Amino acid sequence: MVNLIKSGAVIAALFFAYWLGLTNGKNSEELKHARLQVYELTKAVQDYETKQKDWSVALAELRVAESMARDDAERMRQRVDSLEKRAKTADARIAVRCLRLEQESREALQEARGIIEYCGKALQ
Repeated sequence: MVNLIKSGAVIAALFFAYWLGLTNGKNSEELKHARLQVYELTKAVQDYETKQKDWSVALAELRVAESMARDDAERMRQRVDSLEKRAKTADARIAVRCLRLEQESREALQEARGIIEYCGKALQ
């Protein structure tokens, strides 16, 4: 009877050790998988941070260019207004209108160029 109890205890200990080994192996695999996921997510976050920095730089450059373009446009507007006030003949008024249209075209073109440059940098 004692031998039967000893044999049962040994078999139970073997099953417990086997179960414990399986559990540790499973946990080890899960840990490896979790570490891989953490690495991939960290890399993705770093990539997005880099892109965000690039986009911020591109946006800052766009703002500077836009500010300079606004200053140029304002100067041109003032010149056209000054010419318009001094225009006395119909031909002079037509010339001033042409200058105003040129100035508006330059503004639109500059705005479009800024947007295209920003999009080009953002999509790289």
